[in-house]
Amino acid sequence: MKKIFLGSLLIILTLLWAQESDPGRFRLINADRLHMVNLESGQVLQLNGRVHFFYGEIEFRSDRAVILDGPKIARLSGNVVVENDSLHLVADSLAYYRNTQVLNLGGKVRATQRTSQGFGRRMEGDHGIYDRARDTITIWQNVRAWDERENAHAECGYGFWDRANGYAYLIEEPRIRAGLQDTLYINADKMEFFEEERKLIATFNVETRTQDYHASSDFLIYFANEERAVFTGEPDFYNDFATATAREFHLYFEEQKLSRVVLVDSCQVYFAAEEQDEKKNWVQAANIELNFVDGKLQDFSADLDVSYFFEQDQDGSKDFFINSASGERLKAIFDDDNQLKLMDMGGSIRGSYFFENQP
Repeated sequence: MKKIFLGSLLIILTLLWAQESDPGRFRLINADRLHMVNLESGQVLQLNGRVHFFYGEIEFRSDRAVILDGPKIARLSGNVVVENDSLHLVADSLAYYRNTQVLNLGGKVRATQRTSQGFGRRMEGDHGIYDRARDTITIWQNVRAWDERENAHAECGYGFWDRANGYAYLIEEPRIRAGLQDTLYINADKMEFFEEERKLIATFNVETRTQDYHASSDFLIYFANEERAVFTGEPDFYNDFATATAREFHLYFEEQKLSRVVLVDSCQVYFAAEEQDEKKNWVQAANIELNFVDGKLQDFSADLDVSYFFEQDQDGSKDFFINSASGERLKAIFDDDNQLKLMDMGGSIRGSYFFENQP
């Protein structure tokens, strides 16, 4: 008798909900219990236990569901799972508005996709909206995100993900950890990611740090394909050997290790004669370039309106001397222990040299 009733109910559902000509048709795959009520506004279908159905092209699973045929609304609760092409959604509860193709999700929301290149990507939080018509996902409160290709983890208060256009932004204290463990950390007021260019833009109160350096600015653009970062808006740079300021910084990396820093316009670098020493020596120029190996300063060069000051303390075989000069270009080379090995200036040199040899 139970099988006859269930079969009859499925036939009715087929007639009422599953016309092949309706692209928004409802197709029930499984439910432990079914209950349908006819109201003036339309049929109401209640499903309980191992619920599995399709509404249009979207696949739903949950513990419980209520389908309102009149307004085309589906409400699900308990272990909600949604499959839509490459997108996988989970939540504690969900309301699907078929006419506008909007899904409101609540409680432990997680959106995951596998990209066409085979990389995974995920965004999760306490609340979310998936706008299927625009293919956008908005998640807020305790937001966490992960990108496999960039090996990046992010946290913030509010995240927006435009899957159709390969664009995402994070606001409300966003912070990112990218690369290998302890490789790169970025904090800012807002961060944007452009998938096709693999470009990250961070704006206002930008703080960037690694084991090798710390930098801050108003604006940062990081080009993952080129392993290059551009800092503008009163940027400054700091590591154990040098502190620098300029109107614009360009940082270059090799295998995620800092290899070169290019300073553009109104550049000033303070550096120590040896690592961890006081940074009392300085160079000023229109343009300065610093080269690093394994986080240590290997050499730097400066050109246009160059001036510098260098003081060496007496230490063992080294004599005390002070040298200050100005010219058109300057080259400095350091040894493996980060000690100054060569200072060479050229072009209209003017300066003074003080040398004291203690017997």
